[in-house]
Amino acid sequence: MTGLLPVYLPGPGERATTAHTRMVGLAADVAEWADARGELAAVAEPAGRPRDSELVRQARRLHTRLTACSP
Repeated sequence: MTGLLPVYLPGPGERATTAHTRMVGLAADVAEWADARGELAAVAEPAGRPRDSELVRQARRLHTRLTACSP
């Protein structure tokens, strides 16, 4: 996923599709299952947007998972 997301997510000026949103949601699920850590710039950018679209919510969920401190 770390190699796919930077290439797959929409760039500046591009519109996100349902497929983008579902991919980020899947990445968040996989990151949780694998206990993955490590910030991804491609995820941090949409996670930091002020909007509240489903893509942004899923990016925030993934970003939070990847940057959370281990217990």
